[in-house]
Formats: sequence, C-alpha cells, structure tokens
Amino acid sequence: MHPEYILTLSCLDQRGIVHRVSGFLAEHGCNIIDSAQFGDPESKLFFMRVHFKLEDARVGDAALRADFATLCDAMQMNGQLHDAGYKPRVVLMVSKIGHCLNDL
Repeated sequence: MHPEYILTLSCLDQRGIVHRVSGFLAEHGCNIIDSAQFGDPESKLFFMRVHFKLEDARVGDAALRADFATLCDAMQMNGQLHDAGYKPRVVLMVSKIGHCLNDL
C-alpha cells in the first residue's frame, strides 16, 4: 500500500505555482488524487491543497519532506505535508436550531 499525503500551501500569487508543485510531485513518483486551489484577489495570496499518493518506493518520507521544504524556500511558500491517514479528533458544536448543523 502506498502512503498518502495532504499538501497545503499559501504564498503570494504568482505564475507557475500549480505547474511547479505538480511537477515536483511527478518527479518524486507521486500521483495526485485531488487538487484544489484558490487565488484571493484582495490579499494577492494563493492557496493550494493537494491529496496525493507516493507510489515510488525509492522515495522515502524524509526525502520527500526535505525536498518539499526546499521548494517552499525557493518559491517563498508556507507549506506543510500531512499524513492523509491521520484522522484528528474533532468536536462539532451547534445550537439546538436544526439549520445550524445543516449549514455546516
């Protein structure tokens, strides 16, 4: 079974971010499962979330994280890699009115 990760990043919006990130993942033997991105015109910030699978057994977790940190430094991005298998404990609280939970 191949490990899965969630990559999140934010940075100033600039040309080529999606290309660089997807190219980085392809070069490291990763397969993108899902990707979402958003550019905020007011703040000029770009946000991206990528769910991917590491399919190349020759690329280890430590190397992937180190190389991603290098990419983040080169592009002045705030980025993180999370293990997709980790499910955090969450408490969801709403009022007694039914539409509150439905809205979430």
